[in-house]
Amino acid sequence: MEIYHQSQWLLLFFLYSVAGWIWECFYVSMRKRKWVNRGFLHGPWLPIYGTGAIMVLFLTLPVREYPALVFLLGMIGATALEYVTGAVMERLFQVRYWDYSNDPLNVNGYICLPVSLAWGVFSIALVYILHPPVERLLLKIPLLAADVLSLGLAVAFTVDVTRTVQTALDLRALMESLTASSQRVAGIEERLKTLVEQLNEGSEILRQKLQQLEDAAVLDLEQRLDAREKKRETRRELLFYRLEERWDKKSLALNGLSEKTAAALSFVSQQLAQALPESERQRMENARESLLNIQKLIRNAETDLAVRKGRDFVRALKLLSRNPSASSRKYREALEELLSLWQENKEQEDR
Repeated sequence: MEIYHQSQWLLLFFLYSVAGWIWECFYVSMRKRKWVNRGFLHGPWLPIYGTGAIMVLFLTLPVREYPALVFLLGMIGATALEYVTGAVMERLFQVRYWDYSNDPLNVNGYICLPVSLAWGVFSIALVYILHPPVERLLLKIPLLAADVLSLGLAVAFTVDVTRTVQTALDLRALMESLTASSQRVAGIEERLKTLVEQLNEGSEILRQKLQQLEDAAVLDLEQRLDAREKKRETRRELLFYRLEERWDKKSLALNGLSEKTAAALSFVSQQLAQALPESERQRMENARESLLNIQKLIRNAETDLAVRKGRDFVRALKLLSRNPSASSRKYREALEELLSLWQENKEQEDR
């Protein structure tokens, strides 16, 4: 087995990472019939291919005289790497950047038999076809030049990994926030609906007031969206427009809940100002306490919505644009919302 210097191993890692990126982009672009920039990182490299190639070479070069062993060891090593990488990434980011759950003979969706067999074929091609000329070229590079080149690539790679990991962590935080916000608003809506239904009994005035608020909210949303549509001028602004459109809908939903709560509180106060039987007065007092709690929840939800920044969404969507098949078990609805937003934006830009 040829023993490589540390810098030469690094150059091999980067070379096969770039080759993996080229293959993924070509394969996916051919399937989609349009250019798709694949990969977890920003740069033109897929480290799982580079790491897989290094692992395969390390395991198989000592037995390169035995193709069956090269196939078997390469398949096992690469499959183990893919499983560990997929499990760690999902654990860390709560997102699956590849998922074989619908493929036959898969294990937890991280690996599957067809892909494992493909890794074995890749190992054969790597050891007997791809690597020999690469090895000859690599050994012609002066060691000092290899040191300098590998160091420069390592610095660029480290910066890329740092930025991308932070973006992926931001995506996880964003999905957590979206999920918590949706659950919070749904909970508020359900509590308010139940309470209002109880208060509505025998109160036509309150019922009419709530209907007026709903009609006004629908009209307000339409007017806001029409106004923003007229202001939007460039495609660069389209994504922010879509984000603001969704924020408007959620903001108005919260505003509508706030107005309904205020109307219900006004009704309760009017009832308490009258002479009521003790049991009815206690019921109204309980209703007022519940409505005040709902108001507090609405204010918290409005604060959460206000602190979100458009650039956080944009960074997350750029990451998802390179991984449109990403999935999440824990934050499925939030991720689907983000992917839907990206898809809407992409379709609009392609028109």
